[in-house]
Amino acid sequence: MKVYSASVCRWKHDDPSIQKPIILAGSFELSSFGYFQRQTIKDLITMFTRLFVERTEPGVCQRLEHEEFLVYILKRDTGIASVVVTDKEYPQRVGYAFVRQVMDEFMDKTGGKYSTTSRDHSVAFPSLEAMLKKFQDPAEADKITRIQKDVDETKDVLVKTLDQLLERGEKIDDLVERSSDLSMASKKFYKTAKKHNQCCTIL
Repeated sequence: MKVYSASVCRWKHDDPSIQKPIILAGSFELSSFGYFQRQTIKDLITMFTRLFVERTEPGVCQRLEHEEFLVYILKRDTGIASVVVTDKEYPQRVGYAFVRQVMDEFMDKTGGKYSTTSRDHSVAFPSLEAMLKKFQDPAEADKITRIQKDVDETKDVLVKTLDQLLERGEKIDDLVERSSDLSMASKKFYKTAKKHNQCCTIL
C-alpha cells in the first residue's frame, strides 16, 4: 500500500493571465519505482494534478480511478484544492481522510493567506512531507483519522474514471504531448513505456 504524492493547488487567480492551477506545495514518495522512471512519473503526476483540479467542480471531493491508481481531489470554493495519489490497495477511507487533512493543515498553517504568484512550489509547507510519511502506514494513520466522519457516506463524494474526466475525442497521449510539465525526455520515456506495454507511468 503506497501513497505516491500529496499536493496543494490554487485554482482561482486574481491575475486573468494565469489559466492553469498553480501547485503551491507538493511532496512525493516514488521509491517503489525504478530510479530512471521516477522523474517521468513525477512529471506525469504534476501534469495530471493540474488537469484533475481544473476539471473538478468547486465544492466537490472526488475520487478518480485509473488502472492501479486512485486520485483523491478536494476542491474548495476558496480557490484551493488538495490532491492525493495512492495505489488501489490503499484504504479508501484513509485516502479521503488524508486529502481532507492536507487541506485543513494547509489552511491552518497559512491562515487562509497564500501566494498569488504564478510559480509552482512557492509556499513553504514542511508538514506536508511529514504527513506523507505518516500516511504511508494507513493502519497508524487510521488511528488518528478514525474519529472523523466516514466520507464514503457523504453526498459530496464523486467517483469517476479518467476517461470520464477527458473531453470528447480527447486522448491521454495528446495531453502528454502538449503538456509543459513534461520534459522532452519524460515524453519520450512515456511513449517508449507505452509502446512496450510497461506499467511504469502513473496515468
